[in-house]
Amino acid sequence: MPAVRVAERRVWVGQESRALLSGEVHYWRLDASAWPAVLERVRDLGLDIVSTYVCWNFHEVASGEFDFAGGRDARRHLGAFLRLAADRGMWVLLRPGPYIYAEWPNSGIPERLVKYHRLHPEFVREAKTWMAAVVDLARPFLATSGGPIVLWQADNEADPWLDVYGTQVRDLFEAFLRQRYTDVATLNAAWAASCADFSEACPVMAPVPQRFIPRYLDFCRFRHWYARQVVHWTTDEYRRLGVDVPIYANTYTGMAVQDWRAIDAACDLAGPDVYPTARIADDPEEHRALLDTVRYTRTFASLPFSPEFESGIWHGWHTRVGALPADQYDLTALSTLQAGLCGWNWYMLAARDSWYMSPITELGRLRPELAPTFAELVRLFRELDPPSLQKLTDTAATFNVLERAAHLDDVGRDVLRALYAADVDYEFFDLDSGSMGRPLLFYAGGTLVSTEQRQRLVDYVSGGGCLVVFQPGALFELAREPTGVTTAAAPQRLRLALGSARVELSSPAVFVYADSPGEPIIAERIAPLPPTQEGGLAHVQLPVGERLTVGYLAAHGTGRVVVLGVSPTPELVTALHAWLGVPIASQSGIGTRVQSAVFRRGDGHVAIVTNTADHVQDAVLRLDVGAPLRTACDLRTGQETPIADGSSVVVHVPPRSGTAVRLL
Repeated sequence: MPAVRVAERRVWVGQESRALLSGEVHYWRLDASAWPAVLERVRDLGLDIVSTYVCWNFHEVASGEFDFAGGRDARRHLGAFLRLAADRGMWVLLRPGPYIYAEWPNSGIPERLVKYHRLHPEFVREAKTWMAAVVDLARPFLATSGGPIVLWQADNEADPWLDVYGTQVRDLFEAFLRQRYTDVATLNAAWAASCADFSEACPVMAPVPQRFIPRYLDFCRFRHWYARQVVHWTTDEYRRLGVDVPIYANTYTGMAVQDWRAIDAACDLAGPDVYPTARIADDPEEHRALLDTVRYTRTFASLPFSPEFESGIWHGWHTRVGALPADQYDLTALSTLQAGLCGWNWYMLAARDSWYMSPITELGRLRPELAPTFAELVRLFRELDPPSLQKLTDTAATFNVLERAAHLDDVGRDVLRALYAADVDYEFFDLDSGSMGRPLLFYAGGTLVSTEQRQRLVDYVSGGGCLVVFQPGALFELAREPTGVTTAAAPQRLRLALGSARVELSSPAVFVYADSPGEPIIAERIAPLPPTQEGGLAHVQLPVGERLTVGYLAAHGTGRVVVLGVSPTPELVTALHAWLGVPIASQSGIGTRVQSAVFRRGDGHVAIVTNTADHVQDAVLRLDVGAPLRTACDLRTGQETPIADGSSVVVHVPPRSGTAVRLL
């Protein structure tokens, strides 16, 4: 029988491969008579993979007894559903928990077990009984046995739920600390505490006051550890029971509860669940965060994908998320493709109880206002074939998992905001693994940097990389401490000289250097913006002409370090690329609300462009792909796109949406 594996960013069954594009259909929540019609509509949209939870407390008819054959309710006939999918040539992602959430009572577990957290011995004991029953039923349907199941999910968004199980997991927290510190004296030194025993070490669940930060960071580490343990034991148990297809896991979009890379290491594949709000086009922070979610996933995943990709929303969450029109799905899909996602599972593709805004109804009918958009996105996905695309960018920004988990990453966000506003596409450089380094690296973190992380940055620069640090609060082995700090807050202005380029900006704080270990970066105070207070014009003119050393460019090993004592701006990060000789593969005008990325495919390239403005834009995309452009074709309309000077293309981008352009 064929082996199933994840390789080349695809799922392979023997010699057959498919990109991982699927949709969620909960067989057990639909009338069994509707299953054929729903699966036909899935096929009509162009999809050939479906995903489904298997609900423990729905299939359990008595403690430890399960109905998978529909003897009491046809909706329980899992085998019949799997056969229907197989008959239509579909692959299946099976998600049997134990937890499923799914806006279902008790998140799918029997009520008698609600009192136990997920690593409690009694929960684990009963969960193993459920898992064994599911595997016994599903084993003949595994793709390795000729069936449709190609991936198997371990648990669901593993979470200690410390708001309800806090006292119950106290012993685990103590065990975690013993493993981390070995003796209480080491713990006391790290915490500035005076515990007589590990049992006295209480978790601090919020970063206040400041002196409790070390304790709070250990609490963040503990949540990551717990989530990984859940995925690890469920994966191991499914393997022991005979599941021989790849096992995957899903996570929240944020880093507070799960360390995505650690979750990925505990199974075969992991990815974040993506649920943006209807305001994503109006909120640059939310749109950038969506792109960054994918960027970090690319640092660890053999197949960057989203196990739950917003397709409607559940009752109770709809008031927060808002109505999701067709262009919302356009924008979300094209934005994640732009960031480098290679697949997703639309959740929910077919509506069910307590669910709104899916393209397929519970009766197996297509919603006319939504289904055409989904069909078009599937067609475009097939045309692009994301697993085959190689993203072109020489730019990266640092990513610190623990800093993100503790919500202590405010300082670095200004760097990411500037790159986003400048439409400079970037990858993430994971400080914990060193993956995804690029020729130009922007430090986008704060002062929470471990010794190992500092060394990775040193190794990156020593090996030939170029690191840019704005207003360093750490990293003083790579970035010299300033002599003093002044200000050029608005309305004051500075003009920085970067080679032949000049950049004008305001900066609330300005680091000043009396001397520099390399080429100094000079800023001159220039005419200010109009004052906000009548009568102040003469006063704000007084500093004009003063020259300050606000940074430097220094060699380090075979690489370079740029230290700048001003706040980052879109114009500044763009000028730094030119000054340092690092190309920007694709870029639209600053402030246009257009984002772009370019990929190599075969003998040509593909540009993916999004527009968060509420009007159509003819965006002028400047490209640097190493060769002049000859032709450009919009993959959505099929129309040729104008080219100027062999390096610029005019892209017609719909409002709150996007498109893709094939370049030769």
